Amino acid sequence: MCMIRYLLYLTAVSVLCFLLPVFAVSSEKIMPESVMEHSTENLSEQGEEKEKNFWDFLRGIPAENSINLGMWSYHFIDNDDSYRTTHNLIAITYKGIFAGTFENSNDDRTWTAGIQRDIYSTNLGVLSVDIGYRLGLMHGYEKMVIADSGITPLLQVYSDLRYKMVGVQFSWAGSVVTAGCILHF
Repeated sequence: MCMIRYLLYLTAVSVLCFLLPVFAVSSEKIMPESVMEHSTENLSEQGEEKEKNFWDFLRGIPAENSINLGMWSYHFIDNDDSYRTTHNLIAITYKGIFAGTFENSNDDRTWTAGIQRDIYSTNLGVLSVDIGYRLGLMHGYEKMVIADSGITPLLQVYSDLRYKMVGVQFSWAGSVVTAGCILHF
């Protein structure tokens, strides 16, 4: 049952990730007709431009400067009562580089660092939304290490929802979803 729930969740996140470029393109301004009339690109150049735009989208922009405080988690696989769900996170993101520490689900102190990129941003009235990813390394997990080094790779997808400078960040990495507080500066 837990595996089915995990696969459904993974499918939903995958669909969302594939739809993000559609939302980003639909929010762009439409070019004036005078600009479109003067376009003389052939089909192969348009194909190259589309591919370049996808990679630019994926590369994103460096995330805004912020401090993350607190983190709560839920495990979709092997959700054991012995797992810690409050993680005492403190992290900083500065010019697209993040570093932080937290107590992982096994009560071990974990250190993490890497790059953080925003791939989509919008405003919903007074609320701001940023969607992006973190790519980096963690030290502190006994399982999932690379060649007994104590180092674990990190790929995490996140979404910030904030009012002015204060908000909530939701994220997903592997079989875990998390939520925490974020303060932009």
